[in-house]
Amino acid sequence: MTRPSPTSELKLLSHDVFVDPYPTYALLREHAPVHWDDQLHGYLLTRYDDVHAALRDHETFSSRRIGLLAARGGADPSPAMTRFVELASQWMWMLDPPEHTRVRKLMSQGFSPRDVRQVEPRVEGIVARLVDSLIERGSFDLIPDLSRAVPIGVLLALYGLPDEDGPLLTEWADTMKLFLGGAPDLLGTHGPAAQSLRQMMEYLGAVIAERRRDPGDDLISRLAQAEENGERLDDEELCSNLLLLLVATYETSVDMLGNGLRGLLAERDQWELLRAEPDRIPAAVDEILRWDGPVQLTHRLVTRDVELHGTTIRQGQLAYLVRGSANRDPAQFSDPDRLDVTRTETGHVALGTGVHYCIGAGLAKVEGAYALRELTRRIPDLRLDPERPYRWRADNLQFRGLATLPATTGRP
Repeated sequence: MTRPSPTSELKLLSHDVFVDPYPTYALLREHAPVHWDDQLHGYLLTRYDDVHAALRDHETFSSRRIGLLAARGGADPSPAMTRFVELASQWMWMLDPPEHTRVRKLMSQGFSPRDVRQVEPRVEGIVARLVDSLIERGSFDLIPDLSRAVPIGVLLALYGLPDEDGPLLTEWADTMKLFLGGAPDLLGTHGPAAQSLRQMMEYLGAVIAERRRDPGDDLISRLAQAEENGERLDDEELCSNLLLLLVATYETSVDMLGNGLRGLLAERDQWELLRAEPDRIPAAVDEILRWDGPVQLTHRLVTRDVELHGTTIRQGQLAYLVRGSANRDPAQFSDPDRLDVTRTETGHVALGTGVHYCIGAGLAKVEGAYALRELTRRIPDLRLDPERPYRWRADNLQFRGLATLPATTGRP
């Protein structure tokens, strides 16, 4: 009698996997490193070497996959969805070289190491004010009160937008995140995603027109004036990629901070080590990204037949490069399920690698470092609230994060 495969009954788009995907990743790495999933309509790659190689091979694993992603929840020939695909296809992470190279060079003019250093005082000020509020209140929820508040505050300052527009931007970003990573059979997000993109394009289009006429000292003004080899971004390209930056920099920073704080407060020895040795904090941010990163997977369109571990992925199929699994692969990292802020191993793929390495990586790491530095210094006894358990968002396989993280200052 043939035994069923240990992975044959896996339901990846389930609440239990959303809450804790890592045991499932381990099962896939061992028994089915190239695994077809009917709900996702594609193959999952879960071993580090395969994920790393695919991320760097844009000729075989193409980023031009928006059409396949849009079709996962069922065909939608409406003009709104057609326009959505047209605009989203201009996002950097939906492009391959040489188009990607041109757009990234222009967009990168706001994210150089020098640019990140210049924004550090703003990050420090925003974090300090938020920590002041936490101390005053004594009991709080670290997701809305810190993890969401830091990146949107930084983004509004960078873009030169009013604070009152923050809820609007975060609503758009949340809708786009669910469209990109939600369960295809449960999506129902074609309409909201298309509507959010249209509204964002209208909003940013007006801002860009104003900044082209009268540039200020903000990121949108700089990108509106940016030039590389005589080329500039047109309004649609700039609008589309500013929306992409909203999702990429805001959403991932929210989940990086939330996931990291949960881990450090649950593994108390790691928190205490950062309190005692704050110089370890920058490396701790990288370890947080490896251990429980905000972006669990990346999609790619396969451009030619590829055979991996005895399985053939056909041209035109969708491949899911599971970065969260790659970062827990024991073939690459020792004791990979342990959060270890003293870890010296490098090479995690939480921020990607190759031509699509995260453009906002430097900014995200600065936000994480300042938040941890202020919290460990000013609220050293920070504790999870035992009377209010934290709750995972659990709506998404691609973007992993918490809905709530109740905590206290740990003082009477």
